[in-house]
Amino acid sequence: MNLTERNYARQSHIIVNAKYALAKNEIDLLLTLLTEVTKDDKDFKDYTFSIKDLELKTARKWQSKQLKETVKGLMSKPMEIEQSPSQWEIINWFSYFKYDDGVITCRFDKRLKPYLLEMKNRFVISDLRMVLPMRSSYSKRVYLMLKEYSKIGERTIEVEELQELLKVPKSLKTYADFKRKVLIKSKEDINKFTDLKVDFKEVKLGRKVAKLVFIIKKNDEDLKSFIGTIRDLYTNQRLAYYNDMALKCDDKGLLYNADTMKTLNKKDALKAWEHLHSNRTILECFNQGLF
Repeated sequence: MNLTERNYARQSHIIVNAKYALAKNEIDLLLTLLTEVTKDDKDFKDYTFSIKDLELKTARKWQSKQLKETVKGLMSKPMEIEQSPSQWEIINWFSYFKYDDGVITCRFDKRLKPYLLEMKNRFVISDLRMVLPMRSSYSKRVYLMLKEYSKIGERTIEVEELQELLKVPKSLKTYADFKRKVLIKSKEDINKFTDLKVDFKEVKLGRKVAKLVFIIKKNDEDLKSFIGTIRDLYTNQRLAYYNDMALKCDDKGLLYNADTMKTLNKKDALKAWEHLHSNRTILECFNQGLF
């Protein structure tokens, strides 16, 4: 069984707000495999796929040694679900991984069924295409936490509680460092790559920042919406010059070099889309000030 082209994942709000800390490769692998679980599944399946399948879905290279280290890290970092001081669970994400000559087989742990399969309400839907480009694992976690409250438009959380949920190291317990390396970075990543536009206000208790109030709005300038606009309105029009190429978008929505007519591969295309998005205010095709 190859990996599907499905990009959406559903998670219970309970595991979105669980305590865990994963490295970027680990959370990217997890979020990619979560898209293989469908709302109609009655039980978890064995997922079997090749490294090439994984590379196609994540638009990045995976070496077998790197994959093994990622899996070992993921298997050694369970989540903590704490309903109260007297009621908690520690659950591994997967029951096993197997690697055989470039083919990977894995299965989610059965204890996750209530949080991934048997959900009637309060679940969070995320789009892998928005989450993967974010360069910080903290950004991905914060996005999921705020996505849950996107219809409300605001989420208030204590600084210490957020640090506990993210399981930040001691080096980020100082608020100034936490703000610089987690909060500001998350805000920048979320606003650039996702469907949310967020900001935060600090609530002080004396001189100490005790709480954060996140303001959550729909992002009409996120990367996905930008790409959609180009594909809808500006096909085969010169967009910009990038890496000595005159870029255009064809009728299939793919970027290509207008001089050689060669289509960009998936990895180069993502970098080019990010460049175009970052410089969207001066693109040649936007003569009406749309962005």
